[in-house]
Amino acid sequence: MPGARIAALFVVALVCVPSAQQTGQAPPPPATPQQPPLTFRTTANYVEIDAIVTDQSGAIVRDLKPTDFDVTEDGKPQLLTVCSFVDIPVERPDPLLVRDRIVEPDVVTNDKEFDGRVFMIVLDGYHISSLLSSLVRDQAVKFIDRYMGENDIATVVQIGSPAAGQEFTGNKRLLKQALGRFTGQSLRSISATVNADALTKGDERAPGFEPGAPRDTDAPVREFMARQSLDSLKRLSEYMGQLGGRRKAMLLFSEGISIDMMPPVQLIGPGAPPPNQVNELRLAQRAMVGAATRSNVSIYTIDPRGLRSGFEDSTRIGMTPSAVEGSGTSGAAAGAQFVGGLQDEFRRSQDSLREYADSTGGLAIVDQNDMDAAFDRIVKDNSSYYLLGYHSPDPSHDGKFHRLSVKMKRPGLEVRTRNGYFAPSVKSAESKTPVDPVVRMLQSPAAVRGLGMRASASVLKGLMNKSTVHLTVEFSGQDLPLKPEGRVLKNDVTVEYVALDVKGEIQANGREVADIRLAQKYHATFPQNGVRYMHEFEIAPGRYQLRIAARESLSGKTGSVFVDLDVPDLATLPFAMGDIVLTSTTAEATATGKSTPAFGRLLPTPPVTTRVFSKDETLTALTAFYDNVLEPKHRVDLKATVQSDVGAQVFLREETRESTELASAKGGYRWQISLPLASFAPGRYVLVLEGRSWLGDQRTAKKEIEFRVR
Repeated sequence: MPGARIAALFVVALVCVPSAQQTGQAPPPPATPQQPPLTFRTTANYVEIDAIVTDQSGAIVRDLKPTDFDVTEDGKPQLLTVCSFVDIPVERPDPLLVRDRIVEPDVVTNDKEFDGRVFMIVLDGYHISSLLSSLVRDQAVKFIDRYMGENDIATVVQIGSPAAGQEFTGNKRLLKQALGRFTGQSLRSISATVNADALTKGDERAPGFEPGAPRDTDAPVREFMARQSLDSLKRLSEYMGQLGGRRKAMLLFSEGISIDMMPPVQLIGPGAPPPNQVNELRLAQRAMVGAATRSNVSIYTIDPRGLRSGFEDSTRIGMTPSAVEGSGTSGAAAGAQFVGGLQDEFRRSQDSLREYADSTGGLAIVDQNDMDAAFDRIVKDNSSYYLLGYHSPDPSHDGKFHRLSVKMKRPGLEVRTRNGYFAPSVKSAESKTPVDPVVRMLQSPAAVRGLGMRASASVLKGLMNKSTVHLTVEFSGQDLPLKPEGRVLKNDVTVEYVALDVKGEIQANGREVADIRLAQKYHATFPQNGVRYMHEFEIAPGRYQLRIAARESLSGKTGSVFVDLDVPDLATLPFAMGDIVLTSTTAEATATGKSTPAFGRLLPTPPVTTRVFSKDETLTALTAFYDNVLEPKHRVDLKATVQSDVGAQVFLREETRESTELASAKGGYRWQISLPLASFAPGRYVLVLEGRSWLGDQRTAKKEIEFRVR
């Protein structure tokens, strides 16, 4: 990608499970399925296949071994280096008892192996009618609400509106917000455009003037849109392709491409682009399917039109057979030809969707209105399957199609998988300059486990119209080796962050080395408490994904976390609130390896990322309310509450501020509260800080944090 745009490069070691044939030992008895971790491919000739195996009743078979599979490539048997059964549960939200929704966590961590599904929701705006925009939004929202588990991650991509999407996240609110920004942009059908051109040329006809045959006047734009969609799907497949250890599902909402890509060479007329355009589109489609099969991405095409006859477009412009039958033979013939053209386009568009799905091991959801059954099938396909992998014996990188065959040696079993893949071309297989391991993690679409990290990013008002992001990262002491140097223990941790905007471009970036020089008082507690890193940077209002990656120098262990960051315009909104920065009286038990923050120094102890506290601790919360309209004079009420899991209010504090306290037209009411936990019973709680301005419409702002007392 040009400039500072993040590229899709994934490079961590791939975990391989040897087959019994390799080890020469009998396979161990079946155990509880262990989910393979999300990994990143390292070699271009590694082939990964997911296989869904069922018995004669349709039930998933869960006890298979590498020796139960017969895998061939171009008729040649292959030796499996990976054979893992993936069995992913669908985790549901766990809100407090008195709430119907969860409190979005303000801390992210990589301390748990990812054990969910990977979905890419693609809205092909170039091939969805604006009239179907609402339906597409509703269908996609239904999938997220009802079928996406709490342990899944998804991304939303809008072809035609790249800034309206959402990077990979498990936050359903952000995904649905991205869907809410979708509007279809497809053109009228080819037949409708040709018909309109015929009517125009009929009106222009004059003695001695021949306007020519009717044509698709939108053909150049139509071909551009088709090419853009195919190229986008190719890039998206490549983006997910480096990610291993999971079946990757692309949910493609689209009406398909209705351009005839297989016209006779001599055919020239409506719906038939020039041969060079046809060839380019066919090659682009082949490249897209090739990237998906090579990347083991299964495409589930979803036609939002549902059950249709294929000539609904004719009704929108009043050109049905019945409308022209009374106008004479030529009128009836023209009407029939028009409707026939619409039906041909409809068939071609659905055929394109079927081809994408059939070629990649997905499913074409066309000619049906029952989305629940379709979505249920998608989730089941991506929940229980076998992940098979081997290194292809053909390293030629010829770009050719290689046929795969997966058969079961055990009788009575059926297997579903893709039937082949396109090898990478020589050009795409060329070695590239090695990339710094920290940079590689920042370029991946998912966080990397290894070096344990917890991070919080709090937004408060900064200089001018920008905001300050206060970043606190705490590293696991279990994952950080230390080397004695005199009376201290030492290690260096390289930390880098990037803030990507909605276009995938870097808007903030920093890299530095946190020098850990651990004093003797921290030696005993370091494995439990780890070490803290703090930093602040300025950024303009907007939506971002903040990616933080680190590498410790002694053993080279790496890790990363991603934070979805919403930066409001705190300088111009009439009444707004910053995020909550939290600390506790035990925060100084964790050593701080790097600290330059201004907001962090306002607290009695450094900010913490843990949200589990003991009864002998006292919490301190810091935030600020921004009142940017000072006239007329008014007051602002501040309120802090803590609610238990059963709905009991266990803490209350209220204050009132006057607008005259602010020294300028754009100021903030900084608010810090102390919260002793001695009287709190063990359990889950929610701290809520809110403010209300009594100016005009009584503007309000509120933020909340869930925590636990042990």
